[in-house]
Amino acid sequence: MNSHITKTMKKSITLLSFVIITTIAFGQNYDNTFFTEFCISVNRTDLKNNNTSDGFGFGIGTYNTLLTVKNLKFLFGVEFNRTTQFKENMYESKFSHATDLTYFINSISIPITAKFSSEKRVNFFCETGFFIDINIGASRLGTMHTYVPDENNEIVYKENNIEEKVSISAVNYGVSFGVGIEVPIANVKLIIKPEYKYGILALYDYKDSIYNRYFRILIGIKI
Repeated sequence: MNSHITKTMKKSITLLSFVIITTIAFGQNYDNTFFTEFCISVNRTDLKNNNTSDGFGFGIGTYNTLLTVKNLKFLFGVEFNRTTQFKENMYESKFSHATDLTYFINSISIPITAKFSSEKRVNFFCETGFFIDINIGASRLGTMHTYVPDENNEIVYKENNIEEKVSISAVNYGVSFGVGIEVPIANVKLIIKPEYKYGILALYDYKDSIYNRYFRILIGIKI
């Protein structure tokens, strides 16, 4: 599992590096575009309990201002986010359970936020709002344990490694809060923003539950 996670993170870093270089180049060559902010992010889930541990993920996003009222702006965005969490044990059926599970959740997120800023050259801001997630896929790695009676009604125990897709709720929604800074660099502004996203719905809820809540740090540009 560790090897799989390492390979995934390496691929993610390569992808995110390409995206940020491309968006910087785009921002320097075009003055008019629907989206004016481009960010990449690193996240860590906030789900720790007796059965769940937190993991790292990543995301990319693009945003634009819908309305400005003095120091208050309303923003709309489109994001892709991938989160990771670990489960020690999950109930599967009367004759099975799974252990040492790593869950990966991929979602397209649509945030709408209100952003209050200082409107200075070096701009400090705070931001809050809500989001809707469309979950486009989830998978897991782990170990499946089965104990099924045979023809003699004796329990036969089996243990197998699994790598499979997972069925979760197609939709999630929640609230977010972040603070950040915008620093002018050349023809763009550098954005740094820590943020928390609190998903309200249970993505899976039978004997055990799966939620998607996480801290993240966004780094990007505003053109």
